[in-house]
Amino acid sequence: MKKYTGKSVEAILDQIAKEQDIQVEDITYKVLGTSGFAMFAKTEIEAYTDNDCQADMKAYLQESLEAMGIAVNEITVVKEDKDYNINIDTDNNALVIGTNGKNLNALETLTRQVLSNKYKKRFDIHLDVNDYFKAKEDKLRGFARRIAAEVGKTKMDMTLDPMPNYDRKVIHEALKDVHYVNTKSYGEGKNRYLIVHYDRENDLKHNEGKERKPRNRRNDNQEV
Repeated sequence: MKKYTGKSVEAILDQIAKEQDIQVEDITYKVLGTSGFAMFAKTEIEAYTDNDCQADMKAYLQESLEAMGIAVNEITVVKEDKDYNINIDTDNNALVIGTNGKNLNALETLTRQVLSNKYKKRFDIHLDVNDYFKAKEDKLRGFARRIAAEVGKTKMDMTLDPMPNYDRKVIHEALKDVHYVNTKSYGEGKNRYLIVHYDRENDLKHNEGKERKPRNRRNDNQEV
C-alpha cells in the first residue's frame, strides 16, 4: 500500500482527501511511526482509499489480459454497496469468457484473491465482458418466470436440464419470492440439475389469506 509522510496524521489525511476529492472518513490507514520532535516531527502512515482499490482492479485485469494477448478497449468499475461490478470492453469476448464463462470466472477469482491479499479485506468482485452476464441473467430470469407460471398453472413439478452453478443460482434467486413454487438442486458435478416444485401448501395459505381479507362495504348513506 502507499506510504505517506507529513507533519501529523491529520495533515496527511487532509491532503489525501483533497487530492482524491473524498472525505477523510473514507480513508483506511495505519500509523507506521514518528520521527523528530517539535516543529521537526514527521509522521509516516500507510493508507488506501476505495479509489486506490478500483485503480488496482483495473491495473491487474489490464496487465493479465494483455499478458494473454488480449487487447482491452476499456475497463469500468461500478460500486453498489459492497459489490464491485467490473465490465471489460474487448473485441475478444469468446476468449475472455471461455466455455460457460469458465475463463471469466477464473479471472474473477484471481482478481478477488489478489486484492484481498494486498488490502487484507474481502472484496466482492463480479466480472462481466460487454455485459455478457447481464444479458444472460436477464434471459435466465425470463426463463425462470415462464417455468414458474407453467408450474403454477399445471400444479406439477418441472425438472430442468443440468446447468452450471451460476445459472442455477440465478434461477433460485429469481423465484425465491414466488409463493407457489420452490426450487431445489439435485445431482452431482456436471449432472447437477434443478427442480421447480409446486408448493401446494404455501399456495393454499396465500389464497386463503386473500379470501379472508375483509371487503370494503359501501355506506348506504354515502353518495355515489
